[in-house]
Amino acid sequence: MTEELHRKFLELHMAHQKTLFAYLLRGSRDYSQAEDLLQKVTIILWEKFKEYDPRLSYPAWAFGIARRQLALHFRETRRREVSLPAELLEQIALGMESEADQLSAESRALAQCLDKLPGDSRDLLRQRYVEGAPLSDLARLLGQTLAALNMRLVRIRKALLDCTGRALGGEA
Repeated sequence: MTEELHRKFLELHMAHQKTLFAYLLRGSRDYSQAEDLLQKVTIILWEKFKEYDPRLSYPAWAFGIARRQLALHFRETRRREVSLPAELLEQIALGMESEADQLSAESRALAQCLDKLPGDSRDLLRQRYVEGAPLSDLARLLGQTLAALNMRLVRIRKALLDCTGRALGGEA
């Protein structure tokens, strides 16, 4: 697989991995089984990615493979008492595919809006929400009061909400 194809797979798969896991968890009703199934599905998606048509929805393609793996899992383990009816699994998958598309659009909009923020605001968000730095430590580091820092974060979050609302065509 080429470097570009590899990068594209990782980008698409990481954007939808949580939704795939949630679907597998709903279907299997067992966290450990859902993790194992996600690993199998990821390997299959990786192996078949060169066959994926980028004009098609990645979530639809991935959920199709996940559905087949879930069905195969229940046939192999003969645990029909735990499985959900195929029609219900299909409805769940279709609902989650549309959720995945919406979440993907929201993620792209948020990433674009984050890029538009001034560097110091992005750094503050990274320190607070990615690294988990306590507000009191950040306030001390930045030489601001806790109230001033809190207000700054509120303004940044509001700006992101407004920006993503505009980017998604809604009003925020």
